[in-house]
Amino acid sequence: MDALNATYSTAAMRRLWADDAILAAMLRFEAELAAAQAECGLIPAEAAEAIGAACAGLQPDALAIGTDAQRSGTLAIPLVKQLKAAVAQRRPEAAHLVHLGATSQDIADTALVVTAVASLDLLLADLRGLGEALAALVREHGATPILARTLLQPAAPVSFGWKAAGWLDAVARCAAAVQRQRQEAAVLQLGGANGTLLLHGGQGTGVLRALARRLGLAVPDITWHGARDRLARLAAELAILCGMLGKFGRDVSLLMQAEVGEAFEPSGEGRGGSSAMPHKRNPVASMHMLDAAYRAPALAQMLIGELPAEHERGLGSWPNALPVFDTLFGLCANALAAAAETAGGLRVDAEAMRRNLDQMHGVVFSESLNRVVAEAIGPAKAAKAVAAASAIAIQSGRHVVDVLAKSPELAGQVDRAALEHACAMERNLDGARPMVERVLARWNDLAPRLHA
Repeated sequence: MDALNATYSTAAMRRLWADDAILAAMLRFEAELAAAQAECGLIPAEAAEAIGAACAGLQPDALAIGTDAQRSGTLAIPLVKQLKAAVAQRRPEAAHLVHLGATSQDIADTALVVTAVASLDLLLADLRGLGEALAALVREHGATPILARTLLQPAAPVSFGWKAAGWLDAVARCAAAVQRQRQEAAVLQLGGANGTLLLHGGQGTGVLRALARRLGLAVPDITWHGARDRLARLAAELAILCGMLGKFGRDVSLLMQAEVGEAFEPSGEGRGGSSAMPHKRNPVASMHMLDAAYRAPALAQMLIGELPAEHERGLGSWPNALPVFDTLFGLCANALAAAAETAGGLRVDAEAMRRNLDQMHGVVFSESLNRVVAEAIGPAKAAKAVAAASAIAIQSGRHVVDVLAKSPELAGQVDRAALEHACAMERNLDGARPMVERVLARWNDLAPRLHA
């Protein structure tokens, strides 16, 4: 389902994880390994040139490689076999120097890391775009009141800008974590059969440094083919990112419900339609965000569950990383694209937000009203009085302040102006402004640093 899986990824991310791209990353490892070994005097320069030329000219059949790998257990074995044959045609005496001192997991893990780093760069660029779109919503709607909802029930109002600042704050944390994991995961794997670079003799450290420099990776203190925590940690952060994007999608989809109607994903031809109900406007972008949020945790769990691998190389665990990350990065990219499009084109209906607030007849200010009334008659009586007034307000359609002001129990004890002040919109929104300012300041500091 390579073509059909386009539904759950992006074109740019699919290009990085295409069959030809993965094999090209593996061949790049072999070419740069030979060049690094020649640089350190381990093999002749002519041999390295022949190997590099063969890597550049080889166009392996991905299906044939994958089919052969079913028997060999790894893509590296049939690929290296083809590469040796190609080198033999150019310079026969250099064929035995292909893949010298390396092992299958070296080529597989390093190609995976190189591809993951390129993928993370795409995600970081998209995260910056999403953050900027959310920051614009924060700035625009700092004074746009909307019902807060706790346990899906109406609570005291907040500004829509404050709500968007909550999304932005989570995006900033995820972006910082993704960038941190990019740095930690970008580590070369080269150890040879047992991990000690046995066939490199005294040139092992030099080859490590030269190869890492050529691939743009860091040099590890020790080979890590048996310790997969970097990859598991990366997968966990990607899953958390998907979950956070799912939270954004969930909120938007709830705001889009017809009976709420406070914010809407951008519309367009063929977007969000129903095959059976022409009137529907489905939250398609939110659906993509939630799809990633549902699927990503299980993918990360696969790599976390494989951490207790056996000795220096686990059985049947490390080859799983390639298909797992293929799907995981695709989901992340798809969810991010959907989130960025939604945030950038979100249609906010401030009138509907205010209308839904007004329909609550002031009962959502009960916490503030309770405090005012408690100063006059005590906490226990105040709680009962405000609860009773709220019930009457909802039933009768009168504002709760009117009900409380005419309550015989409160006559002469509570000033109406104090009750109205407790329900003043500015009072309810102003307290959160410093939070919003801190979130924007943190984002403004982080955004320019979101790059490789």
